[in-house]
Amino acid sequence: MEKMGIPGCATRWVKALLTDRRARVRWGNARSSQRVFQEGLPQGSVMAPLLWLIYCNDLDEDINSNTTRSLYADDTALLATGPSLQACADQLQQDLDQVARWLDKWKVEASPSKCVFTTFSLHAKEVNGKVVPTMTFKGDQLAHEKNPTFLGLTLDSQLTFTNHIEEVKKRMAQRRCCLTALAGRSYGCDQATLRAAYIAYIRSVADYGAALYSTHAAPSVRARIEAEQHKCARVITGCIRLTNSETLITEAGLPPLAVRGWEIAAMEQERLARLPPGDPARALTERHVRPRLKHRAHEAWQRARTEARRRGEPPPDPPSEDTALSFKPCFRRVSQWMAKEAGLADLPREPLALVPEQPPWTNPADAVTFRLSLPRVTRRDDPPAVRKAAALEAIAMVNPDCTIWSDGSAKSGTRDGGGGALIQLHRENREVETLVPAGSVCSSMRAELAAMLAAFTCLLAQPGETRSRIKTCLLCTDSLSGLQLLQRGPEAQQLVLAERVWAAMGSLGEQNTAIILQWVPGHADIAGNEAADRLANRAAAECAQSETPIDLASARTAIRQRAREMQATRAHRHPHPQPTPGLQDLPRWGQVTVSQLRTGHCPLARATLHRLELTPDPLCRECGAEDTVRHLLTECPAFATTRRRLWGGPLPSLDEVLSGPAGKIVEYIRRVGRSEPPLDQPPSDAPAGAST
Repeated sequence: MEKMGIPGCATRWVKALLTDRRARVRWGNARSSQRVFQEGLPQGSVMAPLLWLIYCNDLDEDINSNTTRSLYADDTALLATGPSLQACADQLQQDLDQVARWLDKWKVEASPSKCVFTTFSLHAKEVNGKVVPTMTFKGDQLAHEKNPTFLGLTLDSQLTFTNHIEEVKKRMAQRRCCLTALAGRSYGCDQATLRAAYIAYIRSVADYGAALYSTHAAPSVRARIEAEQHKCARVITGCIRLTNSETLITEAGLPPLAVRGWEIAAMEQERLARLPPGDPARALTERHVRPRLKHRAHEAWQRARTEARRRGEPPPDPPSEDTALSFKPCFRRVSQWMAKEAGLADLPREPLALVPEQPPWTNPADAVTFRLSLPRVTRRDDPPAVRKAAALEAIAMVNPDCTIWSDGSAKSGTRDGGGGALIQLHRENREVETLVPAGSVCSSMRAELAAMLAAFTCLLAQPGETRSRIKTCLLCTDSLSGLQLLQRGPEAQQLVLAERVWAAMGSLGEQNTAIILQWVPGHADIAGNEAADRLANRAAAECAQSETPIDLASARTAIRQRAREMQATRAHRHPHPQPTPGLQDLPRWGQVTVSQLRTGHCPLARATLHRLELTPDPLCRECGAEDTVRHLLTECPAFATTRRRLWGGPLPSLDEVLSGPAGKIVEYIRRVGRSEPPLDQPPSDAPAGAST
């Protein structure tokens, strides 16, 4: 611990914790004699994992610098690269001998049954275990594992992740049984509950490690777990097998797992890129590797485009968004491409707030007061005059020397943010305005935090005589979420910007300035708040954003938004109606019926039953025309009177029916007698003329 630079007080405390530890066994009323712990750590102690990490921290100190190492709790992995598998084995053998010496020196026992090695190669003469080098560890020959599992991922020699995806598919299928038990056509949970259960219990299996395996795997391999998601989507919506796959997951409100994998990869890459310089994980994402393997899907698409141009036809769309990559997709390449798609390329990044900037004994929380409510309770739909009166009553309870009105603004809530603040110095009877950019990609809350920091920084930059007159500072803002974030305290902040706001308030507190943060309702015609809003809009429009760093939360929001756009683009390939109002308010039978009608394949229409080979013909019993969903809802003349009574006026189109109230659709189905599939009656077995 001393070697790692841990303070001596902590070292002495740990030494006292571990010294002269005694234990005894109690059985009923009997107790054994005490025994002194000679080694090991107390089981169940929260300190045990941390002390083990400190203990084994120097395990890899003498390992070859060209060897990549991974230390995670008690799992250690070594990776060597070279021109051949034998060259890699020779390098790793030296490292294994060094690890064995460390274990002997520090009296640590390895688990022989868990010590294995595997090989990765694309060489035709070495792939798939054709060449297996011999390696030893502490005198025993290491076992070769063709498909080892490391940190939950099943690996293979070519990193196709085929075996891992098969395991994921199997686990998703097992868990789908629970989802099926919650659903039925006439009973069970509503679609929102089933969707939440699927995301939390089933899709979470596919999400784990998706940043790696989903970006590496071929589309044909990924399709296996996509098919499993389609089965779950049919359970959620009640749609039948005839439903188009992209229409099905759109109706279920789920993104394709491929898009989900790109989203997770880009988010993880953005997180790793914000780690401290020199961090091994960050170095891995920033490492430049010369691409070698061509992307076959990209080349096939380019050939199709060339052939279309030769024929004078429109060029075909790419089969998948990542087909635009000219080299074989991988985590690094896909994550950088997705970040670029989200507009994050070349933007400065704000580092993660891993450790508080201020030590805990300088906590300025005593000088800050949060007031997140008004003396009189108001609602969002109250008249502006009522909300304004309540806000002014709260402000009148304070007699500040300085009042700050701050606000933040971002286009569409995610782009080109700016913060503005109006500082009113009552002692000097003057006002100061400040504008600050919040970033090309940001949230409204981050823009508000930027405005607060700019206001406090402006106060600290005032002449000493001005600062000495400010004994009480009142900051008014309509960002309740921003105040709730700051209220957690300086030690709980994960945003560097929020930490800096606390540091600025701490600097003011050191100058004997009491700070009151008061929430006020927005758009209530409060003069100071309206002035701050205008300043924020000016900052968003006028301030240069290129140099403002982007925080991780804003980057994730941009990536998530781009993934939703990709999902919508895929959904538009097959016409799909807009969400039907009131669908979630129906019972399970009604939700299933409306979803089946929306996707165009419903057993209440004989054309669907005919495709399922349940009726001899697809014709309507009432009029003899083909009984499709469109015919049932809008065209059958036998039901025209019912449609006119429900919808009124001219007969509605299919889009008008599906975009109207869902309850009206269910009522129509009941009135026309289609609550059950219109199957033909089986022929009677009784002889002709016989009475029954």
